[in-house]
Amino acid sequence: MRLIPILWVCPLLLSVFTAYAFDGKPLPDPGQLKQRAIANMKKSEEALERYSCIVREQNDELDGDGKIKKRESRRMERFFVHGMQIDHVLARDGKDLTGGDARKEQDRVDKEVKKYSDPKQVSKRQERAEKQLDMFLRAQRFTNGRREIRNGRSTVIYDLIGDPAFRPKSLEERFAQAVTGRLWMDEEAGTPVELRIETTRDIKIGGGLLANLHKGFALHLIQQRQPEGVWLTKSVAGNGDVRAGLFFHPRFRFKEELENCHLYSVESKDLLHEPK
Repeated sequence: MRLIPILWVCPLLLSVFTAYAFDGKPLPDPGQLKQRAIANMKKSEEALERYSCIVREQNDELDGDGKIKKRESRRMERFFVHGMQIDHVLARDGKDLTGGDARKEQDRVDKEVKKYSDPKQVSKRQERAEKQLDMFLRAQRFTNGRREIRNGRSTVIYDLIGDPAFRPKSLEERFAQAVTGRLWMDEEAGTPVELRIETTRDIKIGGGLLANLHKGFALHLIQQRQPEGVWLTKSVAGNGDVRAGLFFHPRFRFKEELENCHLYSVESKDLLHEPK
């Protein structure tokens, strides 16, 4: 499963919102939150390289009654190079990769590591993500700013709704405008804690001739702060209904869950942090 790079887009979303929460206490200045998010991500780049996590991914194709027609799964090792996430597939559909499949996967991972060991490649990817952010900001309105305490930390919350004045041209722009939902941000770090979104209308691909993502596609993301201050994606889940071509009309759902992480350090070979 490949998603829009949420880890880069979400922390900077707070560029357009009201200045006061419902409790009357001023919300942080947007510029301050943006700078906190950027500083936190840069600070986390080095710390992230000390993490190696096990992640399980599952993708289901469903029939009209919601029963599973086909299931695919992967177990992966997730690690980071200059803050860039790399997933090394260890098993597919419950079977460990062996022989040629394992070598092919290792070669792919080695290429990814080499690529993102080059700071210029990292900068290019971050620039693309920030362009997607700018587009998302233009396509969305952020309303009902407020705060709550979550896990002992102050969290800023916003409702999301597509801006009717936005004129989308690309597929990504149409998707961004069609989204409604809610975003929770850690106030100190400027990092997304939780995101819930759903599309409010059909999204046509190729004018509807190639595919049509139907209204109601849903996505739910949760991030978790580790004891060392690093934020990791704890879970991502979603479901939807798409028509591909003239006859193929699958329903689908997917989920990705963090099982555990090893934290490597000079003093200790590894420490285990299981998601709460």
